[in-house]
Amino acid sequence: MRRRPSPTTGKRMTHVEPPASPLRVLVLGAGWLGYPLAESWARDGAVVTTVRRSAHEPVPNGLALQLDLAAAGEATLLPDDPAFGLSPQDAVVVAVAPDRSRGDNHESTYPAAARAAVRIARAVGARALCWVSSTGVYGVTDGREVTETPPRSGSGASHEALCAAEDIVLAAGLGTSGTSGTSGTSGTSGTSGVLRVSGLYGPGRDPTGRYRDAATLGGRGDQWVNLAWRDDVISAIRCWTAQALRHATVPTVLNVADGTPLTVAECARLVARADGRTFVPPADSDGSVASSRSNQRVRVDALRALGWTPDIPNFRVGLLALGYVRLQSGALPYGPITERVRAFLRASAALTCAERMGVCTAWAAVQQAPEFSRADRMLAETMVRANREAERDAAAGPLLQMLRSEAEPESLDPVAEPLLAALMALVVADLLPADAFALLTTPVRHLLES
Repeated sequence: MRRRPSPTTGKRMTHVEPPASPLRVLVLGAGWLGYPLAESWARDGAVVTTVRRSAHEPVPNGLALQLDLAAAGEATLLPDDPAFGLSPQDAVVVAVAPDRSRGDNHESTYPAAARAAVRIARAVGARALCWVSSTGVYGVTDGREVTETPPRSGSGASHEALCAAEDIVLAAGLGTSGTSGTSGTSGTSGTSGVLRVSGLYGPGRDPTGRYRDAATLGGRGDQWVNLAWRDDVISAIRCWTAQALRHATVPTVLNVADGTPLTVAECARLVARADGRTFVPPADSDGSVASSRSNQRVRVDALRALGWTPDIPNFRVGLLALGYVRLQSGALPYGPITERVRAFLRASAALTCAERMGVCTAWAAVQQAPEFSRADRMLAETMVRANREAERDAAAGPLLQMLRSEAEPESLDPVAEPLLAALMALVVADLLPADAFALLTTPVRHLLES
């Protein structure tokens, strides 16, 4: 509230600013992901309209509509269609998925739903349109890292349907969108964007069953898995939408994942520990696994640059959130590799003076290797992305204590640096690429194998 002079008396009079209008959001596909997204917005005062094929309760202060989005995409929307009865909306978010029980598939769902979403977004005057897609559009099979910039690849009707839906949304005409399949930006009055989400899990969707039977994982142990906790995807959608509505320069394509890829074998190991079972490694490949299977490591740097941070930064934390208490940090103070860390600490304490000198000499050679800088950077990045700083500090404490000189408590034995590097690599050994782990642990390989 501010005061301004009266035009007749010259006295200051009270001027009341009009209240800000609540955010109005339309969520198309209010299912396992879309409905809690709508609820989270409603809790913050937004007016949210939810749409799905079946009848459902509205969120507080909201409206619930029943509409088959895919069917609407294939037909001309009639004047009495719910889309034309809606009040103006600030943003439209689309989170649809095929209903297998009804015989749906990617081809029958995504392109038609995208066409309907664009028409509805235009009808309600939305300034932001967000389409939830999949990182499966990259089609990468060689395990490399992927950002938003590589061209989409792959084949098959499902892949083509996903890509077609993205193209429809990115060409929506709400504003200048990025080039199809790339990470373009837009800063105009209206923006359409695509959020490519990795494997969703969370409350009511427990993925552990995929990793319990070693027989079904044969030949897939070294393939990469990318996961995303449902509520972190919700926060990513809200983060992107807020940026788009503020007319900020915002990417029109973003990856959404926890940022901590795991191999199938590593997922199976975690699930075994969560169950209290002995881990049985998947059998090596016999060449029967389809080469077209997705095998990539999804980067989320662009999303993080918008200020987003996942609450569930890795699969272990996600399993804890699902109630797998055996993975609590109290039981595993150094992370999922606790037993190997303990064995390494014992072996380090038993090193003779000559052995310590040998480790230092080998470490000096490792530091000269051209791959060293990359391995050291990957170690630091993996530690942060895995949110294992606490486990790192817990492991480093005992090592540094044993390497301090009794005569000079502030001094450390020169062997501390190579031992600490190997120890840190060990803490994230389930996540660190094998070549980086091998290089960082070269001077102490005998300690790890003993």
